[in-house]
Amino acid sequence: MDNRKDKNKFKKMFGSKDNNKPDKDRKDGRKTTELRPFGTEEMSKLSKEEIEQQFQLMLEDMNLTAEQTKSLRDKPIQVKIDMLMNHKASLVSSKNNDPEHFVNVLRNPQNSTSKLLQSTLDELLVKLRSNGVSWIRSFNSPTNDGLNCLLRFLALALTGYYPDHALSCLRCIRVLGNCGYGLYALVDHETASIFIARCLEIEKPQLMECAIELLSSVALCDAKGYQKVVEGLTCSAELANSPGDRFVPLLKALDSSELARASLQLINVLVNRGCLSDGSFDVDYRIHLRLELNQLGIGEKITKLSQSQDEVIQKHIEIYQRKAEEDMDALFDRLDAVKCDLDDPNQVYQILSRTLTGTKSETKFLSILQHLLFVRDEPSRFSYYTLLEELISQVVMQVDGFDPDPRSVILRLDVEATVTALLEGVKQVDSSGRDSELKKKLDQALQAKLEAEATIHTLQKQLEASGIKPDGKVKAPDGLEDQLRSSTGGTIPPPPNLSGSIPAPPPIGGSIPPPPPILGGSIPAPPPLIGGGGLPPPPPLGGKVPQAPSAPQLPFGMKPKKKYKVDGPLKKANWDKITPDLLSKEAIWVQLNEEKLESPELFESLKSQFSTKPAKAVLETSIVDGNAVGGCGVTAKRTKSLRFLDGKTAQNLSIVLGSLKVPYAELRRRLITVDETLLTANMVEQLIKSLPEPSVIAQISELKDQYDELAEPEQFLCTIGNIKKLLPRLQAILFKLRFDERRDDIKPEIVDADEALREIQSSKHLRRVLEVVLLLGNYMNSGSRNAQSIGFQISFLTKLEATKDVSNQITLLHFIVNYLDNKFPEASQGIIDDLAHVDRACRFSEDNTRASIAEMKKSLNLIETELRTYKPQEPDDAYLPVMTAFVESAKTQMTQLETMFDRMKERFLDVSKYLTFDPVKYHMENLFADVKMFHAAYARAAADNAKRRALEERQKRAAEEQERRNREREEKSRKAASGGDKRGPAEEDANVIDNLMEALKSGAAFGDGNRTGGPRRPRGRVAPVMGPATSASPLANKQKRLMRDRSRNYGDRAPTMVDVA
Repeated sequence: MDNRKDKNKFKKMFGSKDNNKPDKDRKDGRKTTELRPFGTEEMSKLSKEEIEQQFQLMLEDMNLTAEQTKSLRDKPIQVKIDMLMNHKASLVSSKNNDPEHFVNVLRNPQNSTSKLLQSTLDELLVKLRSNGVSWIRSFNSPTNDGLNCLLRFLALALTGYYPDHALSCLRCIRVLGNCGYGLYALVDHETASIFIARCLEIEKPQLMECAIELLSSVALCDAKGYQKVVEGLTCSAELANSPGDRFVPLLKALDSSELARASLQLINVLVNRGCLSDGSFDVDYRIHLRLELNQLGIGEKITKLSQSQDEVIQKHIEIYQRKAEEDMDALFDRLDAVKCDLDDPNQVYQILSRTLTGTKSETKFLSILQHLLFVRDEPSRFSYYTLLEELISQVVMQVDGFDPDPRSVILRLDVEATVTALLEGVKQVDSSGRDSELKKKLDQALQAKLEAEATIHTLQKQLEASGIKPDGKVKAPDGLEDQLRSSTGGTIPPPPNLSGSIPAPPPIGGSIPPPPPILGGSIPAPPPLIGGGGLPPPPPLGGKVPQAPSAPQLPFGMKPKKKYKVDGPLKKANWDKITPDLLSKEAIWVQLNEEKLESPELFESLKSQFSTKPAKAVLETSIVDGNAVGGCGVTAKRTKSLRFLDGKTAQNLSIVLGSLKVPYAELRRRLITVDETLLTANMVEQLIKSLPEPSVIAQISELKDQYDELAEPEQFLCTIGNIKKLLPRLQAILFKLRFDERRDDIKPEIVDADEALREIQSSKHLRRVLEVVLLLGNYMNSGSRNAQSIGFQISFLTKLEATKDVSNQITLLHFIVNYLDNKFPEASQGIIDDLAHVDRACRFSEDNTRASIAEMKKSLNLIETELRTYKPQEPDDAYLPVMTAFVESAKTQMTQLETMFDRMKERFLDVSKYLTFDPVKYHMENLFADVKMFHAAYARAAADNAKRRALEERQKRAAEEQERRNREREEKSRKAASGGDKRGPAEEDANVIDNLMEALKSGAAFGDGNRTGGPRRPRGRVAPVMGPATSASPLANKQKRLMRDRSRNYGDRAPTMVDVA
């Protein structure tokens, strides 16, 4: 048992004191007269009838059997008076006799030592056994709540707090239930059976045997007790994270010589309960339980137990097999078929086929079989069939709305989640690799699209600068036509029309809508001054207060926002208000019409949830992490003395040369020929960092005659020192080797930023969200300076999550998401999908990208300047042709890169006009960060709302299910009260559990008293014609004997095909 895991689960199971309240039907039949203590004087005043009455109560309180009380009733009256006085004296003999003493210890076990707890439990066991029913009533009164105290202590013992006292506590519970009142208290308790079922631990045989006796007694008590035991076993398995193994502890106990008898008795009680409830639990349910036990391997267990010499075990094996055979006979009588082996799929299919042939259900049965052909192969097949088996058993076990199996209720609540989890698991396995591949292809396509747009834009600028007005196709540079043809699917877009303004270039595979035309052909004038222009007029004479000036006129035909009147105070939407002079015709605020979303229900819901309430202070903490970097020096061994190099430079150079492991002459050849197949960026970068000053290299290169006398670092410098402009050459080669890498690092960031800006500007779902926020914000800000706002700064979206309702449970963002889910579900989900690139765009830094492009351009210009005056040093010198070709290609790519960056900045300016913010103060990084924060918060709020709705739905369905079960339970109780069920033990009966265990041990509990007598006969139908194997033929008799033998063994041998037709 996982002690920590079970601790919280146990705490939730304890009901209030109302859990011990009995059923109404049972409460009405209880006796209310109690035994009263009398003194000697008072006893002498009682009449003979009153003494007899008190004596009878004393006998019941002493928990005696009927035979014991019979001899005491015949005693003389004086003997009875003496016995009453002695009984009264024993009740008040000691202080510890009070139930409150034991209850106080059980309620606060942490205040007692282990020895004291054990002593208290032992003493409580004696008191419960000897003091009678009245003391048990007092112990379990609403004030003392003794049964709950014992169960709570048992839970602590099972979770590891007091493991040595679990058995003593459970024995006290058994003695408490050994009278009719105590047994009914266990039956009425909501969770007592769960805790008792948790005691079924095979490692503790005494504890498990006591628990089995209690469960058997509760199940035999009445139908409600039986249901509680089944629920207890089911819930106990769920607490152990094994929901399908509720009977496993009982089957494991069959292998134990100490527990086999008790376990087999409880199994018989569970699977044969129908013989005690007059058909309340029908044949189907009993067969259902036996099939569940068969899957767990009870057939092999019974086969092994059949060799036991224990008479009780042999008797219960016979009961199990006999009752199973009777139920199977009833099932096959109903199916109008000869008994067959239910473990054989072929025989089960033949029975179903015979019963459905010629009926309307035959086509449905065929459809089910046909759909089963579509189940995938292993390992998915087992998951599918497990789910189908659970669903089918859940459906067929609910007859006329009655559900006898609590496990099906759990399945009904979780079946949707089970299906979803199964499908999600299959999808995740199948599509994880495919998603990454598609994502990579999408990124490549977006980058190719922006590159093509940048190239077209560059050509347009070149044509515009040259003043050429082409009347046909413009000749593209070499290679561009093939590039565009491969990108556009074989067609090249026509050149732009140079007359007038230059429209936006069409994208590859589609078109970009041109910018909106300027209304009236010119930029709109700013809003006029108050009063139509000029200075305001002077105040009138007479001291009268001038009237308020008229509201300013809004640009672009916008109407003033509606002024709302709110009854009570509301929390405010603390946004930064957009003034009309900042608007442009492209702004989204010009297009919004949020007033059409108004509804009284929306405002009432907003007022009820976001009325003013003192805000709680939010503490923010910042964590600063620091990392310390340590280094260590490397000591180089020098074999020859250095002449020009200092020790540190020589050491660094030796480390580099040692890592390269290339001869000095070969390394010089690679530098002269610019051999990129053998030169790597890391190699060249290490050389640049380790080389000394050019003057030092020149001095060493002059010592060719003394080469052998030089140290190894100086020998290397002497070898390569005659290469002219060595350091600029290495830097140029390094730039060439790393050009593609640096370009590929910058391009995806530009693509992500550009695509994110496109998503923000084109998202119709974001526009809907801004519309709703503007409506709600203006309503909440009514009466404040931010009322009647025409728009707000986009950064306000990040503050929606900080505005909480009056219950401090949900936020304004949750409210907005819920509203969109109900009114505009496509927008609620669409905004999550629309802003897919914003997360990646947050990595973009405009300043860093601009600096990287400028640095690359500067390096490229330096190389180009150097190449103009460069002359080859020797025949193998390939520096000039290699670098010249690189510069031409790199210039084209840098132009394309710069164009992509500039167009991305232009798009940002368009977005700044669209959302109306100052791009100088509110940078691109701020926009992406705020939109990302809002996007993540929106997704969290949507997930929270979905969880809340799912929880409310589960609670609603659970309440409905509980109400249905309560109605069924009341209906069964009414039927039982009307005489349909056997009378249970009376509350004043003594030794109830002992008597039930004796009846269970002898098999009397499974007598045939409920049977009408005589052999089972067909119910008004003609026996089917069986051909040669009729019921009277020897073959039929042999077949029946074979089936009877197989049903007794329950799967311990391979099934045999039997013709059931």
